[in-house]
Amino acid sequence: METSKDNDLQGHVDGLLMRGGTSKGLFVRKKDLPLQPGDDLFEDLIFELFGSPDPLQVDGIGGSHSHTSKIMMVTESDRDAADIEYTFGGVGIENRVIEWGGNCGNLTSAVGAFAIHENLVEPTEPITTVRLYNTNADGIVEQDVPVVDGTPQIYGDYHIDGVPGTGARVDSHFLDPAGGVLESTLPTGNAVDEIDVNGEILEVSIVDVTNVVVYVRAADLGLIGTELPAEIRNHPDLLERIERIRGAACVELGLVDQPEAAEYEYPIFPHIAFVSEPQSYECSIDKMVHADELDITARVISMQDPHHAYAMTSALCLGATVKIPGTIPNEVVRDPNVDRITLGHPKGVMTVGATVKTDTGQPVVDRVTVGRTVRPIMYGSVYYRYVNGLESLKDD
Repeated sequence: METSKDNDLQGHVDGLLMRGGTSKGLFVRKKDLPLQPGDDLFEDLIFELFGSPDPLQVDGIGGSHSHTSKIMMVTESDRDAADIEYTFGGVGIENRVIEWGGNCGNLTSAVGAFAIHENLVEPTEPITTVRLYNTNADGIVEQDVPVVDGTPQIYGDYHIDGVPGTGARVDSHFLDPAGGVLESTLPTGNAVDEIDVNGEILEVSIVDVTNVVVYVRAADLGLIGTELPAEIRNHPDLLERIERIRGAACVELGLVDQPEAAEYEYPIFPHIAFVSEPQSYECSIDKMVHADELDITARVISMQDPHHAYAMTSALCLGATVKIPGTIPNEVVRDPNVDRITLGHPKGVMTVGATVKTDTGQPVVDRVTVGRTVRPIMYGSVYYRYVNGLESLKDD
C-alpha cells in the first residue's frame, strides 16, 4: 500500500501488467503519465520505470527480453473510425533507446480488453468489437473481445504455442495494413533486392505489412532453418552477421547512412527473418512440429535477439508476403493460395490469414487476421525515482 512517505521518496504511474499473445507489457492510460511523448524527460521516465539500460532490468518492470520490455499507452479516440487510440513503445534493454516506429501485434491483442477493463468502451456480450487506431503505423485494427458479465473473458479452450494453457480467443483484424511504416508494401519497389553486406551480395525481400520485415533464405545464412533461439544465441558471429544484414537493409531503405547505426537508431524495425520450406523439428519446449502441418518454417530476430516464438506483426507480415509473387517467402511456402498459412516457429505453430491483391502493380493488402489469448496479470503502481532530471516531477 502506498504511504505518504512513498510519495516523498518516489513518484508512480498506475497501470496494468498484461500478457497479449506471447508478449507482456505495461498498459497505461496515456493521461495517467506525468509526462507525455515529446516532453524533454519523457523517455527518461520510461527507462526509469523499466530499469533500462540493464540486461536484467532488475531495477524496473522490464522482463529482460524484447517481448517483455514493452509499453502501451491507451486513450479514447475522437476519430470517426476508431473507439480507442494506442501507442506502442519497445523499450531498449541494454541500450537507452525506445522504438516508436512499429507496432506490436501480440500486445495489440490486449488493447481492447484493457479498454474495457478501464471503462473506455461500453462492453456488450458475448463479443465486444473494439475499433483501435494505432498511432505508430497509422492503422486501424478491428478487434473481437469475448465478454462475460461486462468483463473481458480470459477462460476458453483456445491455445497458442508459446503460452502455457488455454484462454478465450481474441481475433484482431488489421485493416489496410500495408505501408504503415514506410508508405508502401514493397518499400524498395522490388520483390527481391540485392544488398551489399561487407562485400557479400545477398538477396532479401523487404516488406511493410503491420511492420517492416527483411526476409532472407535460411540456406543463404548457412542455416537449416529449424535452429532454436539457444542455438542462435550460442553463435555470436551469426547474430553479428544478421545485424549487419539488417543494417545494410536499413541503408537500402534510406533509414541510416551507415549499417552500424541501425542498432541504435532503428533497433526494433525492420525485423529480420529467415525462412525455409516446411520442415519437421523439435521445439524449444517438449513438442514436435511435423512438416505436413506447416506451410513454411520461419525464425525472426527482434532487437538483435532471436524471438522465443514469433513476433506477431512479423507473422502477419509473413502471412501477406507469401502471397506476393517473387518474394523469398513466396518461393519457399507450400501453397501461397490458401486463405490462412501455418508457420512453424521455435515453440510450435501459428496460423495467420491475409487478403492480398497482386494484379494491381504494387500489391494491395486488404487485411491480415490472427487469433490470440490475453490475460491481465497485475494492477497497481509502478514507481520511479526522482533522478536524472525527474526531480522536477516531485511537486507536480
